[in-house]
Amino acid sequence: MRRLFVLLLLLASALAGAQAPTEIRMMAGLGFGIPPKETTNTNAVIRRSVFEAFHKANPDVRVVNAGGLSLEGQQADNMFLMSMAGDRAPDIFYVNFRQYYTFLEQGFCRPLDDLIKTDPAVTERINPTVRQVLTSYDGRIYAIPFFQVAVALYYRKDFFREAGLDPARPPRNWDEFYEYAKKLTKAGRFGFELSMPPGYQWQNFVYQAGGEIVGPAENGRWKSLFANEGAAKAIDFYRRLVLPQNGVPPVAATATDLTSDINKGKTAMWFSYTNDVVMQSSELPPSLVGIAALPAGPAGARNEVNAGMWAISSRVTDPKKLDACWRFIKFFAGDEAARANTQKSVEMGLGPQVNPIWLKKFGYDDLLGQVDQGYVKANESLFQTGHPEPYGKNCQQIYTVMDDALDRARLEPETPAMDILRRAAKEMDQKLLGYIPPEDLQRERGWALGIAVCFVGLALGFGYRGWQKARRERSLFVERLPAGISRRRLWLFLGVCLAPAVLSIATWSYYPLAKGLLMAFQDYRIMGGSRWVGLDNFIGVFSQPVFYRSIFNAFLYVGLSLAIGFFLPVFLALALNEIPRGRTFFRTVFYLPAMTSSVVVSLVWRQFYDKTDQGLLNSLLAPVITHVVNPVWTKLGHPPVPTANDWLGSPALAMFSVVLPGIWAGAGAGSILYLAALKNISSDRYEAADLDGASWWQKIRYITLPGLKPLILINLLGVFIAGFKAMENVFLLTQGGPLNATRTIGLEIWQNAFMFLKFGYATAAAWVMGSILIGFTLIQIRTLLRMRFSTAKL
Repeated sequence: MRRLFVLLLLLASALAGAQAPTEIRMMAGLGFGIPPKETTNTNAVIRRSVFEAFHKANPDVRVVNAGGLSLEGQQADNMFLMSMAGDRAPDIFYVNFRQYYTFLEQGFCRPLDDLIKTDPAVTERINPTVRQVLTSYDGRIYAIPFFQVAVALYYRKDFFREAGLDPARPPRNWDEFYEYAKKLTKAGRFGFELSMPPGYQWQNFVYQAGGEIVGPAENGRWKSLFANEGAAKAIDFYRRLVLPQNGVPPVAATATDLTSDINKGKTAMWFSYTNDVVMQSSELPPSLVGIAALPAGPAGARNEVNAGMWAISSRVTDPKKLDACWRFIKFFAGDEAARANTQKSVEMGLGPQVNPIWLKKFGYDDLLGQVDQGYVKANESLFQTGHPEPYGKNCQQIYTVMDDALDRARLEPETPAMDILRRAAKEMDQKLLGYIPPEDLQRERGWALGIAVCFVGLALGFGYRGWQKARRERSLFVERLPAGISRRRLWLFLGVCLAPAVLSIATWSYYPLAKGLLMAFQDYRIMGGSRWVGLDNFIGVFSQPVFYRSIFNAFLYVGLSLAIGFFLPVFLALALNEIPRGRTFFRTVFYLPAMTSSVVVSLVWRQFYDKTDQGLLNSLLAPVITHVVNPVWTKLGHPPVPTANDWLGSPALAMFSVVLPGIWAGAGAGSILYLAALKNISSDRYEAADLDGASWWQKIRYITLPGLKPLILINLLGVFIAGFKAMENVFLLTQGGPLNATRTIGLEIWQNAFMFLKFGYATAAAWVMGSILIGFTLIQIRTLLRMRFSTAKL
C-alpha cells in the first residue's frame, strides 16, 4: 500500500506539472508590459485587451512582467541593459533600431530564422525600410516587429482656425512651418514643441536637409557622418525656431513633458508617431487633431521610421518555453493582435483613428466613412518616405551627443553650425562608436605601452623600497615569547582566528578588484566571448575630452561643496549649542533631511528649479533681482539680470544647482556630529577666556576651532573623496548636461558600464579615478591612526 501511495502521488504530481501553464517573463519597461486591471489610460486599456486575447487563445501559456529598475528620460529604454548586467534577463524583450546592434553584439538575442521558416507569414507585414535594418547585421533576423511607426506632424485644428490658418492645409516646407509657428505662438503657447531630449525628433530635420548621422566604416565598425551640410542646415533651422529672430520671440521650445503640454494646450504643433494599426497617438479628441506629413526640407520630404520588436533571449533553450515565446511573437506580429487592438479601439469610440485596412478586414465597414482621409494619406506617405533612425554599433545612446550639439547651438548662437557638428562628430566617434583611425590607434598604443612600462617600473621600485624598509625594521625587533609557547602553534592559532576575516575581505573586495583589473584590458561581454584588447581601453579613456571634463567637474563639485557647505554644519552646531530652549526640537528639525532618501531630495529640488516665472526659486528671487540687483547692475552698464533663470539648463548655474541639494540635506546631520565634538571642549577653557576678556570671535578662533580640528580634518578628507565620486544628484537633476557642465567621473563610469555596456572602458576609467583617490585615502588613514577619541554627554 505504501508503494502504491507513493506511485499515485508521483503520478498526480506529474499530471499537475504537465497541466501547469508555461510561464514567459517579458520586459515590462517603456510601457510595453501587461498593464494592471485598474488602469484607466486609453492606450494601456487597449494594450491589456491584446494580452487578454493572447491568453484566451493560448491557455497553456502565462505571460508575466519581469521586474527591474525603471529609469527616466533618455535613459529609460536601457532598463533591460541593467537587468542583463544583473543576470535577470526576461525571456521576451523589446528591441528598437538604436538598440539592435548592441543587443546582437552582446549575444542577447536568439536568431529566429529557423522559426521563421516554419511560419513565414510572420514577416508579411514588415515594411521594406524596417526589413533593411533587421537583416543588416549578418543577414539573419533576430527580432520581429509587433508595431511599426513613422513620425508625423500633429497639429491643433482649432488653434489653426484661431490664427487664421486653414486646418486642411498644413505647412508644406520649412519656411511655411516657421511662419505657421510664428502665427500660432502667443502667451502661454508655443507654435511648436520638441520632446525631451530634442535629438530624438530633431533627427527628422537632418534627413529632410539631406544629412546623415552614422554609417558603417572599416572592420565592421561604425563612424559618424554627422559633420555634413545637411546637418548644418538642420542646426540653423533649429536655431531659427528656438531663438529670437529680429525681435520676434522664439516660436518653439523643448518640452519637459510634451504629453502634458499637448493636453493643456501649450503647443499648437508637435511631432509624434503614427502607427500601422491605430494611426493617431494623441489623447485629444480626433476632431481637434490634424495629422500630416512632415514639412519638406531642402532635400525633400523625409521622416523617421521605427519599429517596436520582440526578441527571444539567447538563454531560452527549453523547447517548451521556446515554443511559447514564438507563439507570443506570432500573435503580436500577426492579425490576431491587430484584431484585438481594432476591436477594443472601436468599443472605446476610437474607430475613426484606426487604419481603414483593419476596419475593412475585420468587418467595420460602417466606420470607414468616419476616418479622416488626411490621416490615411499622411500615414501612407510617411511609411513611403521613411528613413530609419540611427542604428549600428553603440547607437542606443547616440542622442546624448546630438543633444549636446543642440545645447551648444542654443547657448552659443554665434558659433558656426559646422564647427559644432565637427566637434560632436569627433565625440560621437570616440565616445559611442569606438572609432579611432587605425594609424592614430597604432601610434597611441606605442605611447600607452611606454607609459605602462614606466608605471610598472615605478610601482616595483616603491614596492622593493618598502619591502627593504620593513625588512630592516624587522631585523631590529627582537621577538620574545613566554617559555613553553611554540611559535608555530601561535602562528597557527592567529591564522585560524584571522582566516574568516581574510577570506571575507578577499571574496568581497580583492576578488572583484582583480576581476575588474582583468576587465580593464578586455572588450568585456556579459554573455561571454570577451576578447583581450590590451591597453585600448586606457587609450580610449585618455583620448576622450569628455573624460578630462569629467575629472575637472569632479574637482569643481568638490570645490563648491567645500566652499559653500563645509563650514555650514560647524556654524549650525555653534548656533544649536547656544540655544537655551528647545534644543532637541531644533536638532530633530535640522536632522530630518538626512532621514530622507537622496533621490527624493533631488526630485523635490528639481521642482524648485522650474525655469518658468512660476518656479519656486525664481518666484522667491524675482523681487530681489527686480528691486535690488538690477538697479545697481544696470547703472554699471550691464544688461538686466533675468528674473526667470534656467537653473538646470544653464552651464553657468547647473553645477551650483546640483551641489545645493546635497548641502541642504547634509548640513543638519553634520551639525549633530560637531555638537558631540563640542562637548569634549572643557568649559573651564571658556571661563578662563572670559576672565581674560576674550571676545566671542576670539573664543571661537582660539578654543572652539582648535578643539574641532581633528573632526574637521576627518570630514574634509571624507567630503573630498565622497564628492569626487558623486553621481546621484547629477544623474537625477541633469544627467551630466548641459554641454557636459555637470558630468562627473562617477557618472561617466556608471553610464558607460550600465547604459553603453562598455564595461572595459568603464573599468579602466574607474582604475584611473582610484589612482587619483588613493593618495587622499592614505592621508585619511594616517590621520585616523593618530586620532584619539573619547565619549561625551550631549
